[in-house]
Amino acid sequence: MVGIVDQALPQGEKDDLKISSYKNALVDFIKRTDTPMTIGVQGEWGSGKTSLLNQIWADLESSNKEDDSVDDFKQIWINSWENSLLCSPEECLMKIINEIISELLDSDTDKKRSDKIRDGVNNIMKGALRIGSSIAVGSAGVDAVDEIFSEGSNSIKELREQLKNLVTEIKTLDSNRFGKIIVYVDDLDRIEPKDAVSILELLKNIFNIQDCVFVLAIDYQVVVKGLVGKFGKPTPENDWEFRAFFDKIIQLPFSMPMGNYDIANYVIGLLGQINFYSGKEDLDEELIRKFVTKSIGGNPRSIKRLINSLALIKILNDIEDGEESDGTLTDVDAAMIMFAMVCLQIAHPEIYQLFADNPNYKEWNKELAYRETQGKEESDENWEKNFEQAVKTDNFNEPWEQCLFRVCYSNPRRRAKAGDISEFISIFDEEFKDSDRDVNELIESALGKTAVTSVSSKENPNIRPPKGSYKPHYVTGYDAWLKNKIEKENYEKKFPDFPSEACENIIKMYIKVLKSKPYNAIDFDPSKPTKLKDYDSDYVLKYSGAIAVYYKGSKIGCIGGTVKSKESYIYMETCAIPKHECAPLIFTKSNIEFNHMRIPHSLDEDARKISGNGSRTDFKNTEFPASKASISEELIRFLIDESTETKEDPEIAKEVIREKKVKQYIEDFKNKRKDTKEYTEALTFLKTYFDKLNKKKIDL
Repeated sequence: MVGIVDQALPQGEKDDLKISSYKNALVDFIKRTDTPMTIGVQGEWGSGKTSLLNQIWADLESSNKEDDSVDDFKQIWINSWENSLLCSPEECLMKIINEIISELLDSDTDKKRSDKIRDGVNNIMKGALRIGSSIAVGSAGVDAVDEIFSEGSNSIKELREQLKNLVTEIKTLDSNRFGKIIVYVDDLDRIEPKDAVSILELLKNIFNIQDCVFVLAIDYQVVVKGLVGKFGKPTPENDWEFRAFFDKIIQLPFSMPMGNYDIANYVIGLLGQINFYSGKEDLDEELIRKFVTKSIGGNPRSIKRLINSLALIKILNDIEDGEESDGTLTDVDAAMIMFAMVCLQIAHPEIYQLFADNPNYKEWNKELAYRETQGKEESDENWEKNFEQAVKTDNFNEPWEQCLFRVCYSNPRRRAKAGDISEFISIFDEEFKDSDRDVNELIESALGKTAVTSVSSKENPNIRPPKGSYKPHYVTGYDAWLKNKIEKENYEKKFPDFPSEACENIIKMYIKVLKSKPYNAIDFDPSKPTKLKDYDSDYVLKYSGAIAVYYKGSKIGCIGGTVKSKESYIYMETCAIPKHECAPLIFTKSNIEFNHMRIPHSLDEDARKISGNGSRTDFKNTEFPASKASISEELIRFLIDESTETKEDPEIAKEVIREKKVKQYIEDFKNKRKDTKEYTEALTFLKTYFDKLNKKKIDL
């Protein structure tokens, strides 16, 4: 099957979001509740309200069939949006009332009474149509219900009494006994808010009778919008008025539990339906959950759009490849990067376009931000304060993240999502740094393939870029690397003294050590399609933004130069060393400290808050003025040897503190009861792991 239809989950279908416990609770409540009762099922458009109502209906129908002699529930389904088509709001209101009453009258054997009720409803409808638009709830000084039912001889009280008698008698009929009437009103959020509010109030006043349960798919925010004409724009001072109106209509509010959706299970199920990836069982559920929650969120409608985009892209690639296959992807890393790029494309098309124009995100900088925003963000009076606060956090402490913050800040919607977007992009480093393929190459490939489904205000946004146009700029050797860096960062004009002699000496020493025995490192040649692990040496040096060293295809460290406060700095990374508890390292003779990649700031036991996010735990990094360090060949060999051993020895590798473990401890610390074993273990670990004083000293 190709393509996922945007429709509610049919009655009785499998629930891949795994919220059956919530559905079961609502079903049990409906069965046991006193009446009259109105339940408001709240949730944003596309959150699954209709699917939930379908499942409740199916369960109650099953209950009816348990005993053929008794129907416990008379169920009526009303689609408010369908009733609103090609008619005025007033006609829509009355069509809904007529539909409900007609369903009830079908079971009435007293034709005289049925006709009387029908005539009464028709008279009310005529009154409503005569009054016209003035009946809308929210019109100044006019209440819809009072106005409508003041017309003619059929008052609301009289009609409600007639309906009460009707329901009572139907319950006693041998041919059609039931205990409760369940009325579902769906799609209220698809019609004008003021009309939705009018429907709510009319239903409340007419059907506020014994044995009636109304289940309304309505979001509180729709009610608020519908009442603006009556109460004005929402403010802290008048918020109680909106809430009081809602509470008057709804006795049981229920919010769709989107935070508890099993997103990964749902998405993997849909990916299986479109045959997206051959090794379905190999897909990382936690990684899928991260990408989705940090971009499009858990809205099922947005997820279906994501799946449909992936289905089209897969078909297009298969056609272009000219192969007789089903187009199923077999490279799990490529599949996940493509998945991530489409998530970003749907949630934040402007950031996707930023990737399309500048795919090597680690090189995003202030100059790029200015080209995108024209400095618009700095015109905000609170910019300086907000920026200073942002750069102190884990999400925006790197140059590329600060560029992202500027781009997001210039747009209010993106500004609110800036943290999530930063965390989304950081996943690339966290999850793919040890891949046999460079993450930028994977991103390049995904950008070329996903452009066809992008939406952009730019000219020609959907033209697929030439193959290889997004390839990261790798060079061979130190001289070419330095030349490229100076040109790319415009150091020739801004910092003509870069690199300092001390900076250059340290980088050259790092390269010299790696090219000597026993490592015998080989320079990466960008002209060769060969994978790193296929080189003649186990050690390969790749020259791009930094100079990275790989062991058997896996990154084990890097070195680079940069400028801070007009001074040359050295940047280095190394693997976390299990022999030293994967803790930060202090090299006492060299005056260098390797810290967590995401430096934590605090742990508040009382408030149960912690600042570190636990990402990139298997690497440590350092940044220091080149002039103030006395780094030695011995230190470099120590880093390479220990990192190699960590990758080579499976038993040592098991001892590496992984991101998943740290984040689980963080979750347990925040959410588990303090008297549990999980909380105690989490607190003990985090106090040690995030303790700034817990650093291992090495005499090098």
